[in-house]
Amino acid sequence: MKKIKNRILSAVALVAAGFGFSSCDIDLLPLNEVVYENFWTNKDDVESVVTSCYGAFSSQNVLTRLAVWGECRSDNVQAGQSQSDDLRFLLKGSVKTTNQFCDWSSLYKVINYCNIAMYEAPQVMKKDPNYTESDYRVNKAECSFIRDYCYLTLIKTFRDVPFTLEPSLDDTQTYRLPQTKFEAVLDTLIADIESCKDYAPLRNNNQTLKSGVDNTTNTGKVTRPAMYALLAELYLWRASDYKLSKAEQNDYYRKCIDCCDWILNYKMQRYDEGDAKEDIDQEVYKDYGYPLLAEEISVGHNENGPAATTAIFGDGASFETLFEITYHNKVANRSYTISDNNGNHVIEQMYGTSSRSQWVKAAESLFESKPTTTDTYSDSRLFSVPSDYRSIASFYYNEESGVSSIYKYVVGTNWAGVSSSTEYGSVGSTYVAPRSSLPYDNDFHPNWILYRLTEIMLFRAEAEIELAFNMDAADKEAQEGEQKADEEQQDDADNADATQNGGESNEAKMRKASVLVRGNSLTTPDELKLDAFNLISAVYRRSNPVVQTKKQYAPVQPETYDGYHKLLMNERRREFLFEGKRFYDLVRASRRAGNTQEMRQSLATKYSEAGPAVAIKLIQMGFMYMPVARKEMKINPALVQNESYLDEDENKKQ
Repeated sequence: MKKIKNRILSAVALVAAGFGFSSCDIDLLPLNEVVYENFWTNKDDVESVVTSCYGAFSSQNVLTRLAVWGECRSDNVQAGQSQSDDLRFLLKGSVKTTNQFCDWSSLYKVINYCNIAMYEAPQVMKKDPNYTESDYRVNKAECSFIRDYCYLTLIKTFRDVPFTLEPSLDDTQTYRLPQTKFEAVLDTLIADIESCKDYAPLRNNNQTLKSGVDNTTNTGKVTRPAMYALLAELYLWRASDYKLSKAEQNDYYRKCIDCCDWILNYKMQRYDEGDAKEDIDQEVYKDYGYPLLAEEISVGHNENGPAATTAIFGDGASFETLFEITYHNKVANRSYTISDNNGNHVIEQMYGTSSRSQWVKAAESLFESKPTTTDTYSDSRLFSVPSDYRSIASFYYNEESGVSSIYKYVVGTNWAGVSSSTEYGSVGSTYVAPRSSLPYDNDFHPNWILYRLTEIMLFRAEAEIELAFNMDAADKEAQEGEQKADEEQQDDADNADATQNGGESNEAKMRKASVLVRGNSLTTPDELKLDAFNLISAVYRRSNPVVQTKKQYAPVQPETYDGYHKLLMNERRREFLFEGKRFYDLVRASRRAGNTQEMRQSLATKYSEAGPAVAIKLIQMGFMYMPVARKEMKINPALVQNESYLDEDENKKQ
């Protein structure tokens, strides 16, 4: 690296010199008033930059993209009362390279902060004895998690992206990087997290999580469970590649399961040691063994609304949360202090409520037909029975007026106005709102959750389903191969030869083939399928406690791959409504299948107004991803445009 000039480096120059990205909204790194060489001298300097990494990660520009890229493109939402032209076109599937949501600079800003911190921190250890190897390792884990999550988001959104773990420190450097392939980025991220996953602390304090105790330091800062959660997702995405062999896929699925197991075992240990014990759904725990927060904390009506929903999305920093971008800290009497980044205004603008302008609202497909008390569970509808708390507490639809609103994240802890015990969790009341009009509380700024316990359970279920059916396919191939060999040989000669040479029966050979695919530590396909079904059922049951007495409201274990896949996708959609997960779930499924059929079916209604052009483009795998912004193509000649957007006049370069 060239010698850094002895001058004051502004944060704008620091980042803008790096990739040729936009230099807007660059104001956090504390290098704009300090001579660079004189800055990196002690432990406090490193810690301040790591804090800036968290601050940049929680910026409004970053959060807007997490929500727009992962949620607004999905079938969960439709246009609300007020949105920009760029968002309106994106909601219709008509994304031009000049669209503001193609701008990836805010995430690269975070990435560069992390790269800088990790470049300079080892040198600080030599200068300051108070900055120990242990301190460095914790900072390394923090920066790797934040940086690698940003990179994972970028490849899920754009596919191939410019990639480096080196910092941009000098405006004499030229960082006009070409894109790195999706798979190569994933491989590097996996190696990076594997190398430092155990550097992060198990917990940032030693308190047990009793009711009313602030858990923010364990959910708003990187811990070991958060590292394993990110690694589990990385392995799941790496496995979901139709170009890989079944054996390669299975290896990644097993590693995903191992990461999920680590987290589940850790959470079980915390529960056994007393964390949130009084708040856990004891029926789910008894039947399935997982410590999930209960929606009904006592028999009868909850005056404060759904308990788990309030704890996870209202109070924040819940027992189930592994990592969330923090905007408020819980203090006495349910009042909140807003963090230094001025709070979370993205959710206020994007979701809002029926009484305010909102960028998006709940999609009509979520309430196409209201379930009745006589219905039974069916995967043909997302909410087929009227008992699911996630439909009650996540969105509202007024059948008479046609008004719909999103409540998740927006409602917070304000469930006032409840007048009847039928409004929560009881049959027949799925689309009854907590209040007919619930204005956004200007003092409430919800945290944005990246990982929580139910996602780990469903990650494991997804990996188990894919692994089980891959194993079934391998067994079938082995069986067909043996049958074909038998047909090509005479039975008598074959049996004689086997006897003379100590040969094995066909059944023994098939068992050997199965072992090679499965690995010695894994169970049979049927056991994997059953475990996946139980994981999904546990998540479902927490939100449908009435299933205890109304068995017809519970899902039935499927028999086919399509049945398992549909059950999993529906449960993920129900559980993570409006959390920025749905569109990426469709992308991952498409990468695994090698086509966009499921995505096309899911988005058919949403994109119906866009005309045949979008429908035709949606067949292309490249159309799942955003185009590279026009301004980036002009700044960086090494970039190549997504092939699905090459028909635009300004992007003829290939």
